[in-house]
Amino acid sequence: MKRNKKIALALIVIVAVGAALAAWYYRMPKLDSTTSTSAKTERKILYWTDPMLPGFKSDKPGKSPMNMDMVPVYEGETAADDANSVTVASQIVNNLGVRTHQVKRADAVRRLSADGYLFREGGHLLALVDILGHDASSLRPGMAASLRVTDIPGGEWSAVVASIERDIDIGGRSIKVRLRIKNADTMLKPNMFAKVTILVPASGNYLSIPRQALIRTGTRSAVILALGDGKFQPTEVVPGEESGDWIEIRQGLKEGDTVVVSGQFLIDSEANVRASFERMESTPANSSAPSVPNHAQH
Repeated sequence: MKRNKKIALALIVIVAVGAALAAWYYRMPKLDSTTSTSAKTERKILYWTDPMLPGFKSDKPGKSPMNMDMVPVYEGETAADDANSVTVASQIVNNLGVRTHQVKRADAVRRLSADGYLFREGGHLLALVDILGHDASSLRPGMAASLRVTDIPGGEWSAVVASIERDIDIGGRSIKVRLRIKNADTMLKPNMFAKVTILVPASGNYLSIPRQALIRTGTRSAVILALGDGKFQPTEVVPGEESGDWIEIRQGLKEGDTVVVSGQFLIDSEANVRASFERMESTPANSSAPSVPNHAQH
């Protein structure tokens, strides 16, 4: 009898606990299918636009007035978040043939080019060139150079800086530099015109970009940064020395940045136009016009 009573008591306890759990479960707020679906939905689309038509907005997808596929602008991607950036559709990026280059550090070797002529002195064949004063200050005897002669297409000879005159030619603001040709042969004659390139090493290394990536205007020097996902950002920089097809960047970039080297002018124009539209839109419509003094009253 006692054993049967214990079993009955245990069953009552189990039933009571199960009832309590069931009551707790049914009183919990339910996560229905609507809530679950909404949690998985993408970010809210604010409007649709054509990146190449500043200020154009549409409440539905489709073709823009330029017959381009419009792209969505999501919540959190408004101009307030990226005031200086511009988004360009991938189709337009491909049509523009946009190419990029990753900024790296390079050995600081500048190629200084100058025109001159050949002459003979003391049994050696030399080249005499005029170098502008600010460039000549970085030259030292013994620096390596190369030489090409106008009358001998395809030929190239090695040379070395032999001497640098101290006096500046006031009229031409230049200094005369003599270079000794190391592997002169019978093809080279005195009085031939030559194009000389002197390799000017500098201390350390520096950030460099292709020359065509730099946008120069009368008021600014800038590049277009590629941020990824079709986003681009104009960035002002401070350029330095130029060496062939490369140019030093002293300020405005860091190693690893990606700059646009083709199509950057169109992107820069788009960013400038868009910024103008945004400034116009942010100007209050009811702003009062400046008062004009009434000169008719005395």
